[in-house]
Amino acid sequence: MAMAEILHSQLDGVVTSGKAAITDVKHLSSYNWIEAATPTIVVPGSPARWDAPEAPRQLTKDSGLIYIAQNAARHPDSPLEPLFRSLYAENDSVDISSANVISDRNNIRKLLSFVSPELNEYKPEAFTINIEVMQNTAILCRDEASTHEFIGPHDFRGYGHEFEKAYTVNQVPGSTGHHRIISYRFCDLSIILRHETDAFVGEINGSCCRDLEGSSVSCLMENLAISPRQITGNTSISGSKLKIIKGGQVVPLRSTLEIKTRAAKKHLDFRSVAPQLWVSQTPNLVRAYHDKGKFHWPQVENVAAQIQRWEAANQLGLTKLAWLIKRITAIAKECGGKAKLNYDVQANKLVISQDCGRKMLPADLYCKWNTKTSCTEANLPVTAQEAADMAMQVSETGVKRNNKSAIVNSSEPAIAHSALPFSDVIKFGQDEGFRKIFRSMPTKLSDYLILCKSLKLLAIDVLQGQHIREIMADMRLGKVEWDPEERQQIGGQRRLARDAAFKLLYVFLQSECKDVNMAYNAALFVVSHRRIFRYRTRRIVREAFLYRFTASQKQQKELDKWSIEGNEFAGSADDDKTTSEEDVYFDSDSSF
Repeated sequence: MAMAEILHSQLDGVVTSGKAAITDVKHLSSYNWIEAATPTIVVPGSPARWDAPEAPRQLTKDSGLIYIAQNAARHPDSPLEPLFRSLYAENDSVDISSANVISDRNNIRKLLSFVSPELNEYKPEAFTINIEVMQNTAILCRDEASTHEFIGPHDFRGYGHEFEKAYTVNQVPGSTGHHRIISYRFCDLSIILRHETDAFVGEINGSCCRDLEGSSVSCLMENLAISPRQITGNTSISGSKLKIIKGGQVVPLRSTLEIKTRAAKKHLDFRSVAPQLWVSQTPNLVRAYHDKGKFHWPQVENVAAQIQRWEAANQLGLTKLAWLIKRITAIAKECGGKAKLNYDVQANKLVISQDCGRKMLPADLYCKWNTKTSCTEANLPVTAQEAADMAMQVSETGVKRNNKSAIVNSSEPAIAHSALPFSDVIKFGQDEGFRKIFRSMPTKLSDYLILCKSLKLLAIDVLQGQHIREIMADMRLGKVEWDPEERQQIGGQRRLARDAAFKLLYVFLQSECKDVNMAYNAALFVVSHRRIFRYRTRRIVREAFLYRFTASQKQQKELDKWSIEGNEFAGSADDDKTTSEEDVYFDSDSSF
């Protein structure tokens, strides 16, 4: 069901102001995909080196396997994961939450072609972009119908790939493509962008790059050759299928180039490649012309000045692009932070709908948007997977669940609680009340994710058939009420309310919850009632809500009003004494 539509005709009414320019361009990280049995990247890797033959060269046409979207082809579980892994491998202190947009170049080009179709030399085609919004960051992921194609012996797709093989030298053995991650400012947006880089070259006057000057080919290869060193001594990431090898050399942005091949009778106008070069700020271009596959002397052009002139000449379209990105982000937030964008060619409009598909990233990467005290270690996914494996082994040995949700086995010894993480905490919570778990656990969201996974695998009935509405009712019972007949205060049922708060946390982390407003109101109730809920409870419920859902600006502002800092050991077991408690505003469209 469509949540919103953006017609191309609507763009005519967009009021824009200010200059639309890319500024403050920075290299963040890079990596190469290599042929391996499991998805493997080399960080920082290196693009291939431009090495044109001295004489004309006759090439065969492209054939075999060609990647359309290599990240999705090699790592379909999470095509964007390599971007983040390489980023943190190069700089583990990156503040990802400061970015407004994280995207592949391809997505931005597609949106620009919608805004300004005259800039696209090809006919418009339908496209899809998946969107997630974490806090104020829109994550855009390509969604291609096909991630690769196989060119048969009787098919013709040009000579581009064979040209790259003949005119460049791989610096990373087994490399199948080099990707770079850069950041820049565009209008008032902070953007992190990934793009593929064809090759690198020295200064256009013919000398080598400064850091490679005077090196022989063999020395250069040795310097850039991949080392078997592994990041932090391990090539694998906990809970991820992606492996990382440390090796290669960072090549400066000024040395990168884009390669285009064309038949000699078809001149390649710079304007047709300018959008691609502009989005990635690639300063060098090779326009290689051929006559039935015979290439002569292609030259490297520094086109940085031309890119700037193109930018100045297309201000109207670029300012509309910035508006469109902001509008898409706002709509995605209204969809609960997860949306799918489709371009309808016939109607010339973008259709944005809520997306219920799987998340784009592993759980530990989402924690990068959370507070500094949560998810400081990225070992959640593998632990959860190990727990899932345990559950699978249990099911294979005949484990059954009775109607009281206890685990029993008719033929094998029942699985012990100790077989899963946080078994002692779970046992304590069952005996004393789930509220006690908050006092037994550190305020780390990653630990609570694992604990809730263990509860689910043990088939412990945490919710007892309750949904958020019933949970909210129990939490409200924790409030102290004034009895007008007795003319005195009636103490609230705080134990019941605190047990209900744990149920709410479990809903956020392990159960289905489609009503974002209802979830927000419940989370806000916990955060804002300091006399009912202790410091740890308020903190972890808030973090769990922000992990599971994307708060609107209004909701985020309201949550931020309530400080959760304080002495976590203050108060007795049944009293969390503070100086004040206030009733808070709840969204009018909530059904509480």
